[in-house]
Amino acid sequence: MPDNNNYRVGEPGPSGSVIKQIIIQGVEFIVYIDSNVDIEWSTEETYVDFHPQFGSIQNRVSYWESISNKLFSKKDAYDYKCLLAEGYARIIDEKNFELANDIISLTVDRIEKSGKEVLKQVYILSSFYCTLITILIIASVIAFRETILLYINNDALHVLLTALFGGIGAFVFATLRLKSYSPELAISKHIQRIDGAMRVFYGVISGLIIAIGIKSNIVLGFIDKIQSTIYLEVFLGIMAGASEIIIPNLVRQIESKTNGNKVQKNV
Repeated sequence: MPDNNNYRVGEPGPSGSVIKQIIIQGVEFIVYIDSNVDIEWSTEETYVDFHPQFGSIQNRVSYWESISNKLFSKKDAYDYKCLLAEGYARIIDEKNFELANDIISLTVDRIEKSGKEVLKQVYILSSFYCTLITILIIASVIAFRETILLYINNDALHVLLTALFGGIGAFVFATLRLKSYSPELAISKHIQRIDGAMRVFYGVISGLIIAIGIKSNIVLGFIDKIQSTIYLEVFLGIMAGASEIIIPNLVRQIESKTNGNKVQKNV
């Protein structure tokens, strides 16, 4: 019978990968972390009597190991994987399902808390970088205002600035939302980056809609009669980008007016 006690740190393990950390080993089994920071285990099935719930533990460890791979760097995931590997140690060595489940549950709690903070940072940084780009565009538009007015009229310039300021409003919303934002751990960082970027894009579109509504006198048409109109317009653009309510409410109001006009024509 092979002796798993012969394996040493820095040498290839049963899977062929180099052993980085041995969690537990005996004559009949070994649980370890390899050089790629993956959890590995090996037993002599002829001699080991597996616990009836071993499959359940194996599923939990595999799932949360894959989540750790998505969320953390190898360095940051190392401690979590060592703790998850303890679940294998308890179920293989001691045949104790309760202890194995407990250590996994405690580790999962730590992974969830740290993972959500990681995804929040990814989300807000993505929004922040997109907002910086928006601010640079706004600064360029203001700096080259006279040149731009050679190609577009003043109303179009106001619409452009209002739309861009909507992106800044969206970042304000994203920042305020961050405390209550609870990202789904199974979703990759890439999706969170897209979500953060799309939040700013939504703000720009909201600012554009409100600006066109103002210029077409569909909403707040009286603004054109006020001095320093551009300041009020960009303020409304910021509010439209920061709110998830203004644009949907505006759409509903226009729909109700349109439906009302249709009814009057039919009458």
